[in-house]
Amino acid sequence: MKMTMRNVCGALVGLSLAACGPALEEEQGTSQQEASLEAGCTALSSSISTHSCLHSNNPADHLSVTATSGLTGSTPGINTTHTQYDVTLPAGATGTVKFRPATAGSWAFFRTQGNTITVKNGATTLSPALTHSVSVSGCGLVTVTVYDLASTTTDYQVDLGTASGNLVGVVAERVEDYAVRYYQDLDNDTWGNTSVSVLTACVPPSGYITRRFDCNDTDASINPSATEITGNSVDENCNGSLTN
Repeated sequence: MKMTMRNVCGALVGLSLAACGPALEEEQGTSQQEASLEAGCTALSSSISTHSCLHSNNPADHLSVTATSGLTGSTPGINTTHTQYDVTLPAGATGTVKFRPATAGSWAFFRTQGNTITVKNGATTLSPALTHSVSVSGCGLVTVTVYDLASTTTDYQVDLGTASGNLVGVVAERVEDYAVRYYQDLDNDTWGNTSVSVLTACVPPSGYITRRFDCNDTDASINPSATEITGNSVDENCNGSLTN
């Protein structure tokens, strides 16, 4: 059952639509290896949150670990993606787990409670790139914090603040894995301009959509779903023909 859910979610990742900042790019593949969240990102898109909620809601994707008081030789890791770690904290105190990213990038730590999270690289406390609430219906995850983690050989110290019942669920996912391309739709006809796009995993800029192939993005009457009018020398439906 667990493998089936993960296979399904893997397919959803490939189809998910997401975005992370307003930098314009030429049309190209969607893989990216940036090690920091893009400037201008105010919230993650719903695709990464929905994906994380799938695992949070599936008991087969849960693993239980016990946090330590500070970083010790027995501090457990929470390195596996597509998994909710149910972390038992020291009674009424902050608990520590560790995280080693498989790939550098921006990592989102979803949690089932609104408790604090602090990530350290040795003696250095890292600043979060983004924190906001999670609003996915029927999901137990309530908050997410994003950290830019550049090292794949470091065990980052993750301190989880006190939580009700001394238990908090944590799901870690790499933000860039959910980046999808959006296209500018200047004329608001629900068809985007293929040559002007953004690739991101946050809420997209205003006026950008996931559908493309508009051959004239300044005229709402011209798009692939428009009816062709013959004899006017205009390709209304963007199919390359003036007669059909």
